[in-house]
Amino acid sequence: MVRRRILGIDPGSQVVGWAIAESDDRGQLTRIASGAWTLGRAPIAMGVRLHRLHEHLVEVFKAYKPESVALEAAFFGKNAQSALRIGEARGVVLMTAESFGVPLVEMTPATVKARVAGTGAATKEQVEHLVAVHYRLVDFAPATADESDALAVAACALLEPAAPDATSLKTAVSGGIEPRNRGKLPPGATFQ
Repeated sequence: MVRRRILGIDPGSQVVGWAIAESDDRGQLTRIASGAWTLGRAPIAMGVRLHRLHEHLVEVFKAYKPESVALEAAFFGKNAQSALRIGEARGVVLMTAESFGVPLVEMTPATVKARVAGTGAATKEQVEHLVAVHYRLVDFAPATADESDALAVAACALLEPAAPDATSLKTAVSGGIEPRNRGKLPPGATFQ
């Protein structure tokens, strides 16, 4: 059985969500490990926070050996300063992935929502619910929205971009999301 292992990252300047997930050749997703790194906030210098991020990433690369990295693409923040800070954190992720020779893919928040929830207009709560469904998280709940977002980014990267609609996903969906035939699971795929 062929397995793909990916590191999903939800970047931030104070908290960074991360998730190691796998997909097998049948499309089943498995959460290996995940969490959120608290980097700190002012008055802790940004250089110190970025160094902490780099150290956390190095630990994860060495411990879990991901084959690729999925990073949520930049978006316009609440203000220019926060957008700049998130860009700096993203730069650390890009640099660390490159230093380990691991390819990186970026995806917009709307793409993540569309692949995970069936619509780019899904709410954060709907995405969080479907992340739990995708990974079959029965006795586990992400500690933060950052961790949940990182799991969603990893799932998005592991899902086939143009696969047909999955009946199991339609059955699992509640709360008003109507999946469409955009970026769904491969035929017959299930989650574990």
